[in-house]
Amino acid sequence: MEQNTVYVCVVGGANVDIEGRVLRPLLPGDSNPGTVIRSPGGVGRNIAENLARLDVPTRLITALGRDDNGTWLHDLTAASGVDLADSIWSDSAPTATYLSVIDSSGEMAVAVNDMAVMGALDVAALDARSDTLQNAAAVVVDCNLASETIGHLAAAHTGGPLFVDPVSVAKAVRVAPHLASVHTLKPNRAEAAMLSGVEISGERSLKTAANALLDAGVRHVVISLAADGVFFASAETSGTLIPPVQDVASVTGAGDALMAGLVHAHLANLDFEDAVRFALAASVLSAASVSPVARDFSAEAIQQIINNETIIKEESP
Repeated sequence: MEQNTVYVCVVGGANVDIEGRVLRPLLPGDSNPGTVIRSPGGVGRNIAENLARLDVPTRLITALGRDDNGTWLHDLTAASGVDLADSIWSDSAPTATYLSVIDSSGEMAVAVNDMAVMGALDVAALDARSDTLQNAAAVVVDCNLASETIGHLAAAHTGGPLFVDPVSVAKAVRVAPHLASVHTLKPNRAEAAMLSGVEISGERSLKTAANALLDAGVRHVVISLAADGVFFASAETSGTLIPPVQDVASVTGAGDALMAGLVHAHLANLDFEDAVRFALAASVLSAASVSPVARDFSAEAIQQIINNETIIKEESP
C-alpha cells in the first residue's frame, strides 16, 4: 500500500469459523444431520475483507497464533486484498476459533468462541502501531479488545472517526466507558439496551435507547434489528429502514457487512440516512450467502439492491 493512500484501519478479531448447519429443525441434546464447513471469520477480519471488496484500502491489526490455522487465515485474508503487515503473531496462544450451529431457518442457535489470542492486542501493541492508527481515514474497532485497550485507542489516536462494533452483550460493556469518543456505534437490540440502560420493547424505546447513547457522546447510532432492518439516530434525524423480504442463507457476517457499508458510505460522504440505506443493503447481500463474506460482495451489487427500491423507511415516533 502506497504511503499516501487513503485507508481504513480495522482493529479486532480474526478467527477460523467452524459452522455446523442442520438440515431439519434442531434437536438440542442430540446429533443433528447437517453440514460442517470451515471458513475465515472474526468480526474485525470480516469487516476488513468486506471493505477490501468495496475497493477501500484496508489495514487489519489482529492477532494470530503461530500455527497452521493462523497461516491459513492470514493467507486467505491477504488474498482478499487486506493488508495485515501490522498484525501480531503470538507464540503463546492458538489462532482464535469460533464454533457455531445454524438452525434450519438460517439463525444461529448456539456458538462457542476461543479468543484468548486477542490478549496480544494490548496497549503496548497499539502504541507500536500508532502511525498506522493516526494516519487512517477511519478506525474500526470491535469489542474483542479489552476495555483498557479500547480506551487507550480512543484517547491516543488522532486519526479519522472511530466506528465500534460491540460484538456481544458480554463484550459490549468494554466500550461503555468510552462512548464519548465513538463516531458510529452499531449494536443490536440487546447490546443497545445494555449500553443505554433502556429496556427495548418497541419503536419508542428504541428511540429512547438511541437518545441515551447520543447523550453519552456517540454521534451516530445504528441499531441492528435482524430481519426487521435497522433503527438509526443522530442529533439531526432518526428512523427505521426495513429490508425486503428475502430467503436468508445465513445471518453470520451480516452485521459485519453492515458496518463495512457504514464505513464505505462515510468515506463516500453520503449523508447519514443514505449511508444507513447503503449499509442495510450490504447486510441484505451478505445474508443471502452462506459465507460470512459474500463472494459477490461489491458496491455495484449493493447499489442494485438500493435501486430496486425495496428498502422502506418508517419515520421515528
